[in-house]
Amino acid sequence: MDKKTLYRLFYLPKQIAIKKREIQRIMERLTAISPSLTGMPHGGGVHDKLGEGVPELVDKKNELEEMVRGYEAEERSINQWIDDIDDIQVNLIMSLRFKERRPWSEVADEAGSMYTDDSVRKMVDRYLEKEGRDKDDRGNHAE
Repeated sequence: MDKKTLYRLFYLPKQIAIKKREIQRIMERLTAISPSLTGMPHGGGVHDKLGEGVPELVDKKNELEEMVRGYEAEERSINQWIDDIDDIQVNLIMSLRFKERRPWSEVADEAGSMYTDDSVRKMVDRYLEKEGRDKDDRGNHAE
């Protein structure tokens, strides 16, 4: 596990929210019934708003579903990895930070009075570095 993967738990929901807003804008555009009054002359061409917008809407909804499925799978995998951490301090800190998505200051407060936000962050960094050193290029534990 690396920091980049862990932090995806923070950013993927934001990307999902952006995709939902895109879908909402398309829906609003497709369902708008009032004419645009700009004072400019209109062209005489035929325009099928639904016929052009529905495929775009379907594509965006499919993208959203794929993003949500990927996020849920990644979240399950990361949560299982955290649950398997034997070091109880690191497990608590990782759970608070990445499962509950708390800021480092709250993680430190919950972990105990002897911790600061910087010390719990460094504990995670050291654990991830050690975890990376204990594995060889094939992803197996080094002998």
